[in-house]
Amino acid sequence: MIAQPVLLGIDIGTTNFKIVAVTPQGETLVVVRRAMVIDRPSPGAAGFNIPALNRHLVEGLRELVTQLGPGNLGNLAAVSVTSIGESFLGVDANGEVITPCPAWYDRRTVPRQQAIPLEAACWYNITGMVDDDIYTACRLWWWRRQSADHFRRVRRWLMVADYVVYLLSGNYVTSPSLAARSGLADRHHGCWSPTLLQALSLSEQVLPQLKAAAQTAGVLNRQMAALSGLPAGLPVIHAGHDHPCAGFGCGLVDSGQFIDSTGTSEALKTVVTRPLSWQEVGNGDYDCYPHVIPGCWLLSGHIPSSGSFLDWLVRMLSGPSPQPAQRDWLWQQAAASPAGAQGVRVAPFLEGSGAPWNQRDARASLTAIGDDCAAGDLLRAGVESLAAWLEINFTRFMQITGQSTDALTLTGGGARQTLSNQIKAAMLQKTCLIPQVEEAAGLGAALVGGLAVGVFDTAHQAAQRPAILQQTLSPDARLSAQYAALRPRLTDTLQLRKSP
Repeated sequence: MIAQPVLLGIDIGTTNFKIVAVTPQGETLVVVRRAMVIDRPSPGAAGFNIPALNRHLVEGLRELVTQLGPGNLGNLAAVSVTSIGESFLGVDANGEVITPCPAWYDRRTVPRQQAIPLEAACWYNITGMVDDDIYTACRLWWWRRQSADHFRRVRRWLMVADYVVYLLSGNYVTSPSLAARSGLADRHHGCWSPTLLQALSLSEQVLPQLKAAAQTAGVLNRQMAALSGLPAGLPVIHAGHDHPCAGFGCGLVDSGQFIDSTGTSEALKTVVTRPLSWQEVGNGDYDCYPHVIPGCWLLSGHIPSSGSFLDWLVRMLSGPSPQPAQRDWLWQQAAASPAGAQGVRVAPFLEGSGAPWNQRDARASLTAIGDDCAAGDLLRAGVESLAAWLEINFTRFMQITGQSTDALTLTGGGARQTLSNQIKAAMLQKTCLIPQVEEAAGLGAALVGGLAVGVFDTAHQAAQRPAILQQTLSPDARLSAQYAALRPRLTDTLQLRKSP
């Protein structure tokens, strides 16, 4: 029997750090997880603890090597890295980290037009990013004005996956999908934008090399090989942004496919064959940026707090540290609550509204609460509000792309919540496809690596993943009829948050 290649995917998320080992068929061999450590030095400030990330990387790889066993080490074909977007750090001339690494939800930033004074349409048509202050570019502007001397000591600005690729290979490399989240990249030409760099008085030399999608960034250096137990010379690939990687891990390669990825945040994505313009996406309502595979772009709309909003609701209803039994009871009560949640209405904007309104200062609200309402009603209303958000954006996506479908793929940690899936299927009146994938972003990253080193000839071949089973959830007819009547009221609760 011929030994098959083993592909590694490292996924640095908002909440967890994961490493997966998979086969080209999509079978998961090993998963290693660590909780991300967040520093909160002051109100509104939040940053990833880099010493903890460094430990997670080495310890996680060691654990993975042990679990894989010596028989599989010789079959390793590549190690690939994906991460959250926007977050960044600075390293000095010796490659040492000398800045904090603000999380994407850190509030120490400035409005985009203050950092880069371009008209919204011009900004969008270069970057494909909605007009927001979340991007690396806006944060760099803020940091420079806080400590100009410190800023000048930085020799490279790196996003999180860029940094881990550097630790593994010694090379400063990024890829188009993650570079797009910096707000500094030209999505048409796959390069750093001279216009945007000039606006920020930045040199391209302080940024990583921007390589095309699914390209080798380098090879595992001897130092990291000695620390981790992986073989020196193993190809290292920068896989890109985590949400597109999760999409690829669930087979998102063609136009007409739609995927809803839910974790801390939630993102709806579909593939398009060219970068759409500001006007084509409703005057910049949605991101449109490179996919993690060559020749494709993604239309993307997200809400910053989805899983995190439901977790917040659970904590508010049961105490700051709910036990598993308390969580289970609350979700049982939410399932028992009728459609419409006894009239309770929620706007789930804990960290801003997300698409298509893109109001970063929007906040969550709970209304129409009476003394006949119970905890389960409030939690169900939260779930319904997120399903209504998805309905609004899914409808807009079909209008923008001219594509329609009877099915929607659900992935991420949120796709493990049965009630949420049932309500989404009924609200949208669509069949939901739920790939049985442990870690979609890590799998997607590993598949990008396989594409880069020639394990796969094409992205379509990589996306076949024959080992992965898929659950099919059809919309319940009775529940769909109830939500058809409720839908206008549920979506109106969110539409009220839109700017005039």
